[in-house]
Amino acid sequence: MIRGCFFKVLLLFLLLHFNGNMAQGQSDLSASEVANDTLSDVRGIAALGEKVLDLVTWERNDVVYTIYPSLSVSPRNGFVYGVMPAIKWNSSREGKYNTMAINAEHSTKGMLQLQVEHEWYFHPRWLTSGEAFLNSREDLYWVGDGDEEFYFDRKEVRIEWDFLYNAFPDFWIGAGMLVNNNSFEGHAVDVFKNEQFPGAPGGMIFGVGPRFVFDSRHRTISPQKGFWLQFLPLFSGTFGLGDYNYQRMTFDARKYVSLREEKTSLAFQVVLDYANKDVPFYEQPQLGGKERLRGIGHPLKVTGNAIWMTRVEIRQHLWWRFGGVGFAGIGEAADNFQNLFGDIVSSFGGGLRFRMLPDDPLNVRFDFGVSSMGTTGFFISLKEAF
Repeated sequence: MIRGCFFKVLLLFLLLHFNGNMAQGQSDLSASEVANDTLSDVRGIAALGEKVLDLVTWERNDVVYTIYPSLSVSPRNGFVYGVMPAIKWNSSREGKYNTMAINAEHSTKGMLQLQVEHEWYFHPRWLTSGEAFLNSREDLYWVGDGDEEFYFDRKEVRIEWDFLYNAFPDFWIGAGMLVNNNSFEGHAVDVFKNEQFPGAPGGMIFGVGPRFVFDSRHRTISPQKGFWLQFLPLFSGTFGLGDYNYQRMTFDARKYVSLREEKTSLAFQVVLDYANKDVPFYEQPQLGGKERLRGIGHPLKVTGNAIWMTRVEIRQHLWWRFGGVGFAGIGEAADNFQNLFGDIVSSFGGGLRFRMLPDDPLNVRFDFGVSSMGTTGFFISLKEAF
């Protein structure tokens, strides 16, 4: 499209220049005609794109089915490819939709993953949401005084599930559950034990806790206005189940401001995340990754018992189903919150968005970020970071 526009503008210039020397008003091609042709090309490309997407989208009785290629990139997994069926259907709560996505993926770094995500308003005042995945990958951690890179084979089964009740307008209360089992192959367990890492042998985590959510967003997927506040205590080892006993408290506040309806918006977030010293090293609060500071590519690169983070993102619709974002944030990971500004890390970057469904802003996102540590992150994934 860009190349076609360029040649049309060049042709217009040559024709005008030629005809200006020969006889004014003899031009065979006017600027308005070129503009109309270019606009027709743009509309034609969008129409062609819709026809292609119609081949992988079906609507049946208020239910939308899609099957997309699942493509993502991250420093942790490499290039990931697979299939991603997604379903959206009307919910029992007015103005909200139920969604479910399934990912079956493989990667150039040998990762295998099956993942299911859902958000389901099965009653006007009840909501269940969460994810479950099976994962096998070569993972990376940093060991020794020089933070040397250590690669190890890891298998993980993880289930996170929340059940919430709408007790008051915009206020939800309920309970959540975490089940997580990790196994490490080779001599990884010996290395982690030598480093005296909590959770060195892997094993089972079972945790439950209450959930408190305030949600005044106008929609749950890619919101552009409203406020969202979540407080999530988690108590691992409850009822004597699992191999680990620890507590974790997560506070997450988000504000969305619409500058131009369905065109331009701002998103703000503040996170406080704390876990006591018995938390396994691979479950410590993380500062980076695809859902936090995106300039830190690997989520295990910067972790600690206490992290804080604040960030802002501007979101702009560009054309057809495409949008763009710019983001920036700062944060810190430490043993506690006693010195809040001792080792701050900053991150900034930008990205593109592609809307999967014709009437719903379920986006595939392409993000690139850099950090003050000298790290970078490039992610392709589903839904916004926050």
